[in-house]
Amino acid sequence: MSQQINLILPELRPRFDWLGFPVVVIASLLALLLVACVFSWQQLQVARLQAEEVAIKGQLGSLQVQLQALGQAIGARRGDPKLPEAIAEQRTGNAERKNVLDLLVKGAAGNESGYVGAFQGFSRQTLDGLWLTGFALASDGFEIHGALLEPSLLPRYIDRLNKEPAFAGRRFAALDMTGVDPAKPALPVAGAQPVVAATATGAPQRHTLFVLRSSLQKSGEAAQ
Repeated sequence: MSQQINLILPELRPRFDWLGFPVVVIASLLALLLVACVFSWQQLQVARLQAEEVAIKGQLGSLQVQLQALGQAIGARRGDPKLPEAIAEQRTGNAERKNVLDLLVKGAAGNESGYVGAFQGFSRQTLDGLWLTGFALASDGFEIHGALLEPSLLPRYIDRLNKEPAFAGRRFAALDMTGVDPAKPALPVAGAQPVVAATATGAPQRHTLFVLRSSLQKSGEAAQ
């Protein structure tokens, strides 16, 4: 006698056991794997943060060293007792150079044209065998020191200076002349610079030192 079983009925279908041993084992393994992944990710984050912390500490240390060095440098500058003295000397030197420049350009009292034009006049009046070695400038005239190979050149040079437009209103005259013999010691000329004249062969040559002085012409002398 046969009997038919209806497997379509829900009560007769096989059921999956979620609490079975295989399911529990697989779920445990998946949970452990997830925990391991999370732990690894956290370890990577910790390592990255630690590396950033080390880098920041290094930068902070470098900045502290630079700040300390800057503070020492500022302290050294403030504490240098020679710094104000050096600044004062520099200012004094600048003022002196400015005064000299103003004197050359503007001249002193009574010489409104200045001395630049005078030096240009000297540069235009040159003679072979005559050279200048020094100048003394004053408000009322010039004192010129020089040397020449032939004494006869001096009157010619004085005449040229008196005709130079830069010295209009002034007259030049010789104050002193001294012959220099290389074989004998020369007598010093007041204010003159030592000069050694030489021939083409290099041997010392006899020459004459001179000092000229310019003075302002009076109105009657200028008319003459």
